[in-house]
Amino acid sequence: MSFQLTKDDIVKEILKSGKDPVYFINNYAKISHPMHGLIPFKTYDFQTTLLHDFNDHRFNVVLKARQLGISTISAAYIAWLMLFHRDKNVLVIATKFGTAANLVKKVKSIHKNLPNWMRISNISIDNRTSFELSNGSQIKASSTSSDAGRSEALSLLVIDEAAHVEGLDELWTGLYPTLSTGGRCIALSTPNGVGNWFHQTCVDAQSEKNNFYITTLPWDVHPERDKSWFEKETRNMSRRQIAQELECNFNTS
Repeated sequence: MSFQLTKDDIVKEILKSGKDPVYFINNYAKISHPMHGLIPFKTYDFQTTLLHDFNDHRFNVVLKARQLGISTISAAYIAWLMLFHRDKNVLVIATKFGTAANLVKKVKSIHKNLPNWMRISNISIDNRTSFELSNGSQIKASSTSSDAGRSEALSLLVIDEAAHVEGLDELWTGLYPTLSTGGRCIALSTPNGVGNWFHQTCVDAQSEKNNFYITTLPWDVHPERDKSWFEKETRNMSRRQIAQELECNFNTS
């Protein structure tokens, strides 16, 4: 919103944004585009639905194709969660520390590029591994060491590229108790074969054998991707790569 806001308008916008992550993100979040630099974040329908899922379900598992902006929409949701809620403790883990740190970096960027009046909590800690606001909400990045996050209660655990995390069964055994006070989990990944924690969690979610809500997002949920895009994209890919990276297919991945 580029027009001048009155104090009453500002209060209304803060209250409206605090109640609805979709409104907040589509009106105030900015993201870094590789070609166009910093741009407003306008969610596609599948991203909007995913935001509602994050808010409505305690445990979410997202089986996705690559390059759908799911890590970015997750970062935007976390930025909203931290800004408008006190004392939220968020942990991001991934198979590589750099992957987890990159998601934290996206959360920081969204916060820092908000209008001054929308930043209702100031930054108190800002480094490569963590980011904390004056309202007590914080996010930390961690590699998948077996003791990651075990010692503290979590409000939200994000597992990025979960199918590629080795030993996640054991790691989950240690992390699950940290969510016992009402903490949430978002596990997202492309498929990577069968039998691993992510595959089993998706299978059990589909048959309602666990508490996870599953969302499946193949390549064609993106409105700008059609058959010609698919043919061009897959020209130099093997059948296994296509199944894993684009089709959300466990059996061929």
